[in-house]
Amino acid sequence: MKLLSKTSLLFITISILIFMFGNIFIFTLSKKMISNHVDTELVYQMHRVIKVINEQKVQNHPIWFTDEVEIKTVSKSINHNPVFTDTVLYNNIQKKFVPHRSLRFIYPLPTQNLSVSIYKSLMSSDKLIERITISTIIMVVIFISMIFIMNRFVFERVWSDFFRNLKKLEHYDVKSHEKLELDPSEIEEFNTLNKVHMRMVERIQDDFISLKELTANTSHEIQTPLAIIKSKAELLLQAQNLDENQLQSIGVILNTTERLSKLSQSLLLISKIENNQFGASQAINIKEILEKFINNYQILFEGGSFELKVELADLKVKMNPVLLDVLVSNLLKNAVTHGTEAGQIQILVKEKELHVGNSGEPLKINSDDLFKRFVKESTNKNSSGLGLEIIRKIGDFYGFNVRYNYHNQLHWFIVDFSNISLNI
Repeated sequence: MKLLSKTSLLFITISILIFMFGNIFIFTLSKKMISNHVDTELVYQMHRVIKVINEQKVQNHPIWFTDEVEIKTVSKSINHNPVFTDTVLYNNIQKKFVPHRSLRFIYPLPTQNLSVSIYKSLMSSDKLIERITISTIIMVVIFISMIFIMNRFVFERVWSDFFRNLKKLEHYDVKSHEKLELDPSEIEEFNTLNKVHMRMVERIQDDFISLKELTANTSHEIQTPLAIIKSKAELLLQAQNLDENQLQSIGVILNTTERLSKLSQSLLLISKIENNQFGASQAINIKEILEKFINNYQILFEGGSFELKVELADLKVKMNPVLLDVLVSNLLKNAVTHGTEAGQIQILVKEKELHVGNSGEPLKINSDDLFKRFVKESTNKNSSGLGLEIIRKIGDFYGFNVRYNYHNQLHWFIVDFSNISLNI
């Protein structure tokens, strides 16, 4: 949920609860005040009725009543204290029962007691309470609507700097080596947050550069000791009187050294790609590069290890020739290394895309992990686990897409050169 939606929802919920209890309080208070006012009027009427009884000698006519006053004789044993009650009386004009407030008291006479009931209609009072309630609800709705609109307006004004800087942070790439510049704000807390973000990004950028330099330097420096190890191992192979176990051990040393050398060279290549250490791009026809590499693998294809299917069309791209060679080489090497014996290898160039496929069982790992560093589907010891990572890095560097899919028992790697294609 977005921040504006969250704050608006909380505000509306709290406002509704406050105004709901406020309306209940206002309704109860209004009803109580009106009831007290009516009771006061009834007491006033009671004194007027008593005065009339004394003046007109009502005892000679013990039972009489009007619409508001009813008098009748009662037993002497009845309580003389006034009693307020709520009741309903039938209104002949409106043809319905109408709520009333009544005051009943006993007025003693020398020979008998009079029961006096005074009634006061509550219809106007109820209508008044109803109007007050409706008016309050309308005012509450208008108030909440106005506050909601104002909240959105104020929110956009106050938080505009925050969201603008948030968008910059979302699109910022540490690899770009550009300094992060966030817009200043009139709000002190936002400026503090900006400073924290910029300091944090600077530290991350420094660590990233240091790590890349360490990787490049390590990969470069390790080549010399590896060359020495390989040279000494080859000299040992030429020694006399070596038994079978010694020859196997030296062979393991040479193979391991070769793998470590390839791994080091791959890491160094990735570092160079990330640091943009390759020369200018130039127009190259991918068809010519593919034909060159296919000739290099011709022995494998002619020996029956793979069934090769090639469909090449002219496709000119603007790339560094070394990186294009690395890209094509790694794609073909991946197909040969991981392809099944006597299976198919297909190389297609069509619609500004290069398709390289090889036979094989479905992946046992998530296809999204294929392009991650050191992730390998097979257990082939000759694979460094960096070939597809290098392909992805080249794609990221030039801005073209590399994707994978599995179709008709073939693993396909598709390189979309639309961004750098020179074909019309």
